[in-house]
This record gives sequence, C-alpha cells and structure tokens, in this order.
Amino acid sequence: MNAQMVVQVGKLNGPFRGFRTQLTRFTFLNGVSWLQNEPKYLYYYAHSPRARVIYESGVYILEVDGTSETVQVIRES
Repeated sequence: MNAQMVVQVGKLNGPFRGFRTQLTRFTFLNGVSWLQNEPKYLYYYAHSPRARVIYESGVYILEVDGTSETVQVIRES
C-alpha cells in the first residue's frame, strides 16, 4: 500500500497554461517553485488555480484544479 503525503497546497502565481515541457516552472503564491520532471503536454488556461503537490511512491506529483491530468515535478532549489 502506497501512502500519499500532501506536501504543498495553495494557488499558483499568475496564469497557468498547462503542462508543456520538462522544466516548465510552477510557482505558488508563497514563492515555492516546482519544475515539471516528465515529458507531458496538456493545454489548460486558468488564472491562479488552486493546486497541490503530493508525494507518492518516491515521486512528487502536481495536481491542478480543473484538470484531470497530473504531472511529476521536482522542487526548484
């Protein structure tokens, strides 16, 4: 059984245009940034949508309200 741990919850800063390329940056309003870490494309536009980062099975996953897709991310240092 794989437990999920919510790492971050909040709103993304500014326009969200979906998942584009590896290393696409997603920044939360508190200034913490995450980088897309897998090749995946999804176009979806929203201004400052709610989002969450989940840690599961050794990877971080970004979920964005309004989308049914998720994407692997890494925290930007």
